[in-house]
Amino acid sequence: MEQQVMYRFSKMELEQFAMFEENCNPELKEVQFQTEAQFSYDTDNYILCSKIIVNMSVQEKPLVKAELKSFFNLLPESVENLRKDGRIMFAPPLLVQFASLCYGSIRGVIFTKTLGTPLNSIIVPPVYFGNLINKGFVVEE
Repeated sequence: MEQQVMYRFSKMELEQFAMFEENCNPELKEVQFQTEAQFSYDTDNYILCSKIIVNMSVQEKPLVKAELKSFFNLLPESVENLRKDGRIMFAPPLLVQFASLCYGSIRGVIFTKTLGTPLNSIIVPPVYFGNLINKGFVVEE
């Protein structure tokens, strides 16, 4: 049975954002997207970090590169429920939730940062991380 994990957003950091408007063609028909999710955990402060990296390109030319970190403060009692054999085990469904929150945020960042540019007409597609995250994240203590 999955344990409920209580958390709140702590902060977000935009680590990288670059636009390459010169590679954008108004008749653009097909844009490639590469999305990556990474996780880290601060055991002293009960903070899980979800990092999402989005690369948009057209014909192998970059359009947008963005990296966003979302930090989540976990309730210490919730972390206790994730402990087993000296490890903290974050199950895939929980990681999907954190990655989805971060990805929704980065979509908003990309939309806002590209306002007034031709890149703003590109729709960053939704991603269902349940199809991508199939392994848990284990933190050795």
